Parts: sequence; C-alpha cells; structure tokens
Amino acid sequence: MQYEKVPTQQIIDKLRQTLEPRIVANSPQSRSKNSTIALDEEDEDIALLKTGFDIYNVPITSYQRRLGSVVIAVRKIVRKLLRPVLERQVIYNFANTRVVQTLSNQLQKLQENQKNLDQKLQGEFSNGFLEVKAQLETQQKALIALQSEIEQIQAVQQQQSAILAQINAQLLHRQ
Repeated sequence: MQYEKVPTQQIIDKLRQTLEPRIVANSPQSRSKNSTIALDEEDEDIALLKTGFDIYNVPITSYQRRLGSVVIAVRKIVRKLLRPVLERQVIYNFANTRVVQTLSNQLQKLQENQKNLDQKLQGEFSNGFLEVKAQLETQQKALIALQSEIEQIQAVQQQQSAILAQINAQLLHRQ
C-alpha cells in the first residue's frame, strides 16, 4: 500500500483561515485593545482547537435570496440526520483539545525545569571549575617546590660526589 503525503501545513493554514474570525471575536485581545501580547503559533493552534472543536453548533446560513429558506431547512435536516456522528466528533475533538492543552502545559513546565537545571548546572560547573583550578594551582606550586628540592638534592649529590672523588684520589695518592 502506498500512502499519499498529507499536506499538513495546508490543512493548518486552511483551518486558521476558516476559524480566524471566530477566534478574533472570542479572544481576550479583541475585548481589551490595550493588550499587545501576540500569541505564538502553539497558542494559536490551541486556540483554534478550543474554538473549533464544536462542529455541531455551526450557524446555518444561506447567501441565496430566493432559495435561502429552503437551503437552511435542508441543512437543518441534514444536521439532524448527522447528529449522532457529529456529537461523537465533537466529544472526540473536545477530548483532543484537552489532551493537547495538558501536553502543552506539561511541555512548558518541562522547558522551565530544563532551563532551571541548565542554570543550576552552569553555576555548579563554574563553582566546581574554580575549585579544580585552585587545586591545580596548588598542585603546580607543590610540583615547583618539589622540583626545586630535587635540584638542591642533585646539587648536594654532585658536591658529595666531588668530595668523594677527592677523598678517593687522596687515598689512592697515599698508597
């Protein structure tokens, strides 16, 4: 079986176009014009889900002057016939909306936790780095001190070797 690639972005764009007037009419931003905070795409998608999940209670209208009442009556009859299916779809859409909202909230909390952990880790790393740096400097100073002691011991050994050579020479000269 071959599956066609679903044009998800086109579907999202189409949903936004059809549901945009309802979102704008029901949004708190339209009620308070002083609010300048724009919704990001995720919030817009969740808002679309919240406002568009009820596909049963869509207003029935007709733009035809002569047959308008007949078209509306036919649409109402079709709606009544499709009521069980549409109600199940509305329940499903509502459940999906709640799940998406919950997942979005959990994602935001996880992102905040990750940010806090990153900051904490950076702080601990920088503190640990300073401690390690201090220990390294202490060890380098101790190593320099040991090297100078080794040099002093080597100088003493050379002096003692020279003295020992003189003593051996004198002993050999006396015999």
